[in-house]
Amino acid sequence: MLLQRTLVVLALTVHTALCGYQRSIVHFDMKGAPPKVAYFKQLLTMMSGLGATGVLMEWEDMFPYQGDLNRIVNKNAYTEEEVISILEHAQQLELEVIPLVQTLAHMEWILKNEEFSHLREDERYPMVACIGDPSSLELILDSVNQLMQVHSKFNTRYIHIGADEAFQVGICEADRLILPVKYENDTLRMIFDHLKKVSINVTEEFPATKVLMWYDELKSAPLELIKEYSLDELVIPVVWKYTANLDNDLPPEMWKNMSYSFKEVWGGSAFKGADGASRYWNRLKPYILNNKEWYLQNEKYKLHFTTFDSIIITGWQRYDHFASLCELWPTSMVSLALNLIVLTKFHIDTASAEQVINALNCPPSTTLDQLVAGTDKCRYPGYRARDAIRDYFQLKTFFENSTWVHNRENGWLQSSHMRLSASNPYYIDAIGKAYERTLKKMDTITNNMRTAFTEIFYPDVIEEFETDYITPFYEELQKRKDAVANIDTKRSYGPRPWFRL
Repeated sequence: MLLQRTLVVLALTVHTALCGYQRSIVHFDMKGAPPKVAYFKQLLTMMSGLGATGVLMEWEDMFPYQGDLNRIVNKNAYTEEEVISILEHAQQLELEVIPLVQTLAHMEWILKNEEFSHLREDERYPMVACIGDPSSLELILDSVNQLMQVHSKFNTRYIHIGADEAFQVGICEADRLILPVKYENDTLRMIFDHLKKVSINVTEEFPATKVLMWYDELKSAPLELIKEYSLDELVIPVVWKYTANLDNDLPPEMWKNMSYSFKEVWGGSAFKGADGASRYWNRLKPYILNNKEWYLQNEKYKLHFTTFDSIIITGWQRYDHFASLCELWPTSMVSLALNLIVLTKFHIDTASAEQVINALNCPPSTTLDQLVAGTDKCRYPGYRARDAIRDYFQLKTFFENSTWVHNRENGWLQSSHMRLSASNPYYIDAIGKAYERTLKKMDTITNNMRTAFTEIFYPDVIEEFETDYITPFYEELQKRKDAVANIDTKRSYGPRPWFRL
């Protein structure tokens, strides 16, 4: 009887240990608001304390490439010494570092430039490389090898080669010439051959490094084609989806087909940057739902694979190189902290919540509800930027929900009233004061935001954030405030009609 009890306890212990993901890799997307080095290191320290086991570094144009690529890197790009300093810090924290370099699509940072525009798949769009042109492969391998030369000094076990969202293929002249000759007019064959060449380059140059890639091109591919190009041996698919209904978006048939070709698979969820290309305040709930779904996907399908114990929790700063900034790091630390728990435990229990509250340097009285609602007063690195963005979000939301203001605007301050400087002051004087109060508060918030952003980001970030998210609202209020002031100077009006043909 005692032996039976012991076996049951051991079985439960093993099951509990194997629940959830054993490796949680946090994504750094540096194509938008890349952090200053000091803040970068603070973020790495926070991640380690929150339970992350590694980081996926998507350097994009912030890596100090040499040669032809050196001419087009970001003017704020890190130096090699800074990159090494960042990687050393991650190593000291025992975080596994995985570099990501795009090798098929999302190559806007290169293809936007005139000197490389001839390598576009479609000359109109700077997104996908013309992989039928040998010059494209040469350039891509150069970017991979330069990145790995630095990362390989730190025992890099994986590299991620991207390969998602290749929306244009088989369009450029080089592709059209080679497709019928070498690939039976099958664009997927051409893509697979390209990915095979990239992967073999990695395994030959850096034998200790395995290749990860997004699953986009693999999810519906014929099994025999995957095997023909040896991708079942060369790459590990990362299945990504950021929705709250993964059973619908990642059906059982997809997982089954993946398991026929691949012994190992990784997941890909999100904690920020996947809830709208222009969303600047993290709503948290969509990400909690997504990561809970990913926990359940692991439970359902892990037995299909020899290994399914790793997940990349993505944190996009832009949807692509040209997209607007979205959900920056300071607004998303609570989301990261709670979703790291969800991926390993599913539920956020009291003990876990207390650990998060301590790790984020929150007042002891902070509750889980406050964290979820975004009303906490935690003081983690970057909190001043979080406070400023939250103050602006709350102020703008309050104004947008001020029905009494908008009712008066709709009746007495339409475009025609402002154009004619004609309205009833009885109705608009009060909203003029509301504009004035809101503008004054915005001045304070904007000053706080500039100071906070300067501490953690490069100067262009606050300029872009203000231009897209603050200035339009500010200027609209200022225009309406000025219109009210102009109307108030009038004491009499002539007979209608005021619009004359």
